[in-house]
Amino acid sequence: MRFGKKKKPLLSEGYLWMILAALIYGFSLVVRDNPALLERVYPAAVNRGLIRVLSRITGTVPFSLGEFLVYGHVLALVVIGILFVKKLFTGGALRLLSRTLAYVSILYMIFMVVFGLNYQRPSVRTYLGLEKNLYGQEELVALNEALILRANALREEMPENKEGVFTLSFEERVLYEKAQDSFVSFSEEVPVYGGTYGITKGILASEYLNYTGITGIFMPFTGEANVNRRSPDLLFPATVLHEMAHQRGVAYEDEANYLAFVTSQYHDHKEIQYSGTMLALINAMNALHRENRELYLELYATYHEGIQRDLRAYREFYKAYEGPVNEQATKVNDNYLKSQGQASGVKSYGEMVNLLLEHFMQKGGL
Repeated sequence: MRFGKKKKPLLSEGYLWMILAALIYGFSLVVRDNPALLERVYPAAVNRGLIRVLSRITGTVPFSLGEFLVYGHVLALVVIGILFVKKLFTGGALRLLSRTLAYVSILYMIFMVVFGLNYQRPSVRTYLGLEKNLYGQEELVALNEALILRANALREEMPENKEGVFTLSFEERVLYEKAQDSFVSFSEEVPVYGGTYGITKGILASEYLNYTGITGIFMPFTGEANVNRRSPDLLFPATVLHEMAHQRGVAYEDEANYLAFVTSQYHDHKEIQYSGTMLALINAMNALHRENRELYLELYATYHEGIQRDLRAYREFYKAYEGPVNEQATKVNDNYLKSQGQASGVKSYGEMVNLLLEHFMQKGGL
């Protein structure tokens, strides 16, 4: 007796994963203009709880699991590419492609559930009591004057190296712990960003990461806030706080930058305050430079000499890493941001200034 060939279940071929991934993508498009629907289906509190648990589990490991996850996938991509070419001649190429797409679909679903859907959530304005508004050049100048006043006062007390450039006085690990304290203090006023998360981790390949211009990465698959430990001290504490904001469910870069500034001011350590203030000042002054170069130069002349040294050293540091790798990494990051609905891509980093202006004008100062 001849029996027909037994059909394999749908899941074994990976089609179900592709269908589910497509459904999640469709859902993300639906809730893009309807965050209230997302909140009913998948509350932000549940998402943050998931990240907290994930980050605390991976936080028990002293190095970045996410970094090695990236290395493993790069290696796997090379192996799959070689196998695919081979199977084009020996047969089985379509099956390999199907299984690869199924795996990519699973990764996409994990990314969306852990982090990606946060791009569709309400702005940080919702939690900080800010009203979206647009301000003019007069307000922008006033904001910059306030930031310069604060940065100049802080710079007087900053430790320096022998070249007179700002240098952190404490170890990297201590910084990660102090940054946790910033969010603890901040969450006393804004509880939504509270909770215990895994500690920030430095990336082992930080020196090579400098060629991409990337200073930090949030690893959604492991819930880890990772930073480039070979970046200049000037913005290093601010970068740590930026990645911690991502870890707490803040998806957009401009909002994470804004929270890095705000939370830096909640720490009693002035080196952290200075780094966050400089992040805000650089963004606000760049916005002024685009509006009025003469006013920009006039205000720049009021910088503390130490700040000017710090900025020169910061620019000189990255000159050594400029090149095609940096340009390509910027394009990749730009396309990623646009794919998540951040229409202006990398340019949206400047939108931090809108939040700073709203904070400055609506709260009566910084």
